[in-house]
This record gives sequence, C-alpha cells and structure tokens, in this order.
Amino acid sequence: MGNCLKEKGDFEGAIDSYRQAIKIKPEHRSAWRNIYVPMRATQSQHKAFEDQLPFLREETLSKSARIEASLLRYKLNRGSSAAEASLNDAINLLETVEDTRIENPEKSIKLQNSEPYPMKHIVALLPLGRSGSLLLHSLIDDHSQVSTLPSIYFSEFFDAAVWEEITLGGWHAMPDRFITMYSVLFDAKASNPVATIGDRVIVNVGEKQGMTRVGPNMNEALMVDRVLFREELRRLMMHYDRLNASDFFQLVHCAYEKVLNNGDGKRLLFYHIHNPDTHAKLNFVRYAPQANWLVMVREPIQSCESWVREHFVNNDYTEILTRILTMLFQIDDVVFLKQRSVGIRLEDLKTHPKETMLALCDWMGIEEEKSLYEMTAQGKKWWGDSSSPDLKKDHMTPFGKASIQRKAGSVFSESDQFILRTLFYPFSVRFGYVDENAEQFKADLQEIRPMLDEIFDFEKVIVKETQADKMQFMKSGSYWHLRSCMLDRWNVLNDHHTYPHMLEPLCVNVAQPND
Repeated sequence: MGNCLKEKGDFEGAIDSYRQAIKIKPEHRSAWRNIYVPMRATQSQHKAFEDQLPFLREETLSKSARIEASLLRYKLNRGSSAAEASLNDAINLLETVEDTRIENPEKSIKLQNSEPYPMKHIVALLPLGRSGSLLLHSLIDDHSQVSTLPSIYFSEFFDAAVWEEITLGGWHAMPDRFITMYSVLFDAKASNPVATIGDRVIVNVGEKQGMTRVGPNMNEALMVDRVLFREELRRLMMHYDRLNASDFFQLVHCAYEKVLNNGDGKRLLFYHIHNPDTHAKLNFVRYAPQANWLVMVREPIQSCESWVREHFVNNDYTEILTRILTMLFQIDDVVFLKQRSVGIRLEDLKTHPKETMLALCDWMGIEEEKSLYEMTAQGKKWWGDSSSPDLKKDHMTPFGKASIQRKAGSVFSESDQFILRTLFYPFSVRFGYVDENAEQFKADLQEIRPMLDEIFDFEKVIVKETQADKMQFMKSGSYWHLRSCMLDRWNVLNDHHTYPHMLEPLCVNVAQPND
C-alpha cells in the first residue's frame, strides 16, 4: 500500500503505511528502504525525522530496527551539516551488533604457528557514475604486490545478510557456503545470482562483465579450482579462534592467491566495492576504518549520461533519477572526510597513462610494473565490459579515447545539461573540467532555481514514450524525490557556493611541452 500511495504522490499516506509495516515487523528491510523516498520528498516541508516516526524513540525497539533507523537517518542527512554525526551514529550502532564473530569450535587444537599475516592496507574502489572503474580494476589486476578478486561480484559482501548466510551452517560449513554463494568466482560462466544494491541480484554477471571471454583469443573463462580453494580456506581458518566478516574476506583473498600460485607476498587488498548499498558500505567502513577510498571520476554530464543511457532507452525513470542523485551526493560523501580518499580522472588515465599511474602508485604505496598498462582479469587478457558502447573502438588498448570524446546530448537536452552542470559546478572546477567563474556560477545558480520546479526535457520524453498522464507523472513520489534532493543540493550551493568536504583529486604531474 505504501508503494502505491508513494507513486500517487500521497506521501503522508505512504509514510503511514510504511510506519505500520515497520511496527508489525521492525526488521522489515524493504519497508525501511521504501520509506526513504516519501520522507525525502517531504523534507523540504521541514518535517523532522523523529516527528514522522515518533515510535523510533521507544527503547523497546530491537537493535536491528535501530540500525535500520540509523541508516535511514544517515541517508536523509547526506550532504547536510548533520551528515557526519549521522554517519558516526550509524557506525557506532553497527559496532554494537552482537554475534558478528563466529567461534572456531576446535580452537583448542588451533594450529600453533602464527596466524596468516593480514593485508597491511586496503584500497576500496568506487566509480562516480560510469567512469571506467572496471578499466582501472583491470590495470591493477596482476600486480605482484596487490591482491584483488575479479569484477564486481563482492559489492554487497559486507551487508550483514551476506555474513549471516555464510555463517548459517556453522564454522565448518563456511567455505562451502561461500563457494555456493559466489559460484561465479570459480566459474565465470555460472549464472547463479549475485547480490547487488537495493536487495536485487544480477544473474550471469561473469558473462556481462566480460569474464567469460578472456585470453588472447577471447575464448577462455575465468576459473578457480574450488576443491583446492576449499582446502586452503579451511587451512587458513584453523589459525583463528574466531572470525568476523572482514577477517574472512581477507582469508578469501589469501586462499585465492594461493590457489592461483601467486605467492604470499601481497600486502595490499584492492577491493572493487563498486556501488554498494548503504548497509554494506557503512559496515565496510566500520570493519575497515583505515581503508583508503579511490574514486574513479569522469566529466560529470558525460559520466551521468553514459550511466543512465540504457535506462533512458527503457523508460526506467526510477533508475535514472536514482543514478543522477547518487552522483550528486557522492561528490561530497562524508565517508571521504572520515577516511583517506582521492578521485582519479578517467581523462588523465586515458591521455597521460604513465604520469597517472606513477601518481596512483605513489598514493597506493606500490611499485610501478608493466602489468599496470595492460587490461587483465586474473592475469588473463581482458577485452572490456561487453555493455560498453566503445568496446569495438577501444578494446585493443586500455587508453583509447572514444569514451572521453563522446558528445553529450543523447539523454539530456541543453536545458537539462545546464541544470546539471550548475549543480556539478564545484566538482567540475575542483577536477579541472571547467575554469572557475564564481560570478557566472552565482548567476547560473539563481537562473536554475525556478527550472527545478518544472518538468525536465528528459522527463517529457519518458512521459511521451510511456503515454503517461503528465499531471499524474508530476505528482509521483519519484518526481518529487528528484526535486527534493536537487533542491537540497541547490540550497547547499546557495549558502556556501560550494559543497563542503568535497572529494580531492589525485595530483598528476604532467610535463608541459616546453619542459
């Protein structure tokens, strides 16, 4: 009922329905997830979170329900002055969760030699929109000092539900349950679903990510011997009295490298966390507070269009607005303030690969190697993401420029682009995509304000293609969700003329022609 009322634009009714669902089942994750949109859409009406959900003050709420409430509060406060406090509250609450470690029932006969030495450093890779994170991942792959698992299979690994599933059968069943859950790691042709953002799954993800056509002749699929992996993982686990999700994740990497005969000298874990859901992301922050965040960026309009193009063709309005807003709020994610973070431009990687890789090696603390200039997956030649429109143009080299030379306009009109460019302006200045012009920006900011209240051109196309009723479309929860969030971003810019705590760019020293 809440979903229906939300799409009709009855936000009060939707919130009430979700509230009833949560009262009936406080751990109902879908209800917690879905209540966000109508609450976000009504935030501009200055309705406090606790006023809308007064029962959250009750001390009798279960810990899992309080965690869901803290994650919701974090999402509602993104980009605001309360963002850091909301993040800390959520992290602190996640840290109080009981039973996150599983005990070794045979710890009395635990191996006496020292425990496997954990990775010294962790680098987590995120894309901003569609910005080439798979490309960068393929260049980092096969480095002698770096351990990384292929593709984006593990973006939701740190969601509590994943750990519950892995440990459901007890200590001894963990290797088998992991292998079953992530069959695609052991055979890229496996169609088994892999968890992704929004409680959804991806099937045939190995094939979609190009992991079933690797090698010089594009006729190999990535494989890992699951029998040897199981034996090695069990051996490693016997060094421990207890394990949590982070410990186990590192042991998975150790076992993976051992089975592939890559030695045990790898001390940096490179984790392509991709686009995790809020729970998985904050749980990772909680488990790995010293992790470094590497964000792959690209000119924002180009990146955004590339990321939403398929959904625009399919008239998937909800997915389009979700991706636009993800980009707008990621550029100053408070997580980047909390942990060491940097953004690397796809344009620098494409046009100045040597200088960019040297800067990245310095930031990551690894040595430059030949493998950094070759696209590989599990050490085998990788030919690119099969969904990339530039695959045929650029698949012979990682540094083809088709993706960064593509003109904008396939989704967003000039008017739409003007709005988005203004909202992305501080980020574009910081990353060198536009020259700074503060006075023009202030004028543009005022010009787009009334435009935020009007229907955008890309929305008009969707209304026409779906033969929807325009007035009903403009009353929908999704429509107002987009405007509420954009208005929030506009208010921050109007107050500060920038986004505080914005992501910093990687410093790449490019020699000038006369140097």
